[in-house]
Amino acid sequence: MKVTGTDLRVMRMHAKKTTMQMAEIAGVKTRKTYENWEKGSCTPNINQFIVMTMACGFDVVKVLRQVKQRETEDTVLDVYKALK
Repeated sequence: MKVTGTDLRVMRMHAKKTTMQMAEIAGVKTRKTYENWEKGSCTPNINQFIVMTMACGFDVVKVLRQVKQRETEDTVLDVYKALK
């Protein structure tokens, strides 16, 4: 199971949050760290991902289920199926 940068970007854009806001939510020191996650050069830990998912208004279980069940990492998260 791997969260992709596209997953993070889709969630952030749907929630109308900036990269700076997401960095603060995740508890990282700079927005650059968050931006690197979106670029796919690294990923947040599970706790950071859960906090960001909740802050964006998504059901964590639904999001994690989608990530786990997708066939390829190219499959984009369906945010409408993941709303609370």
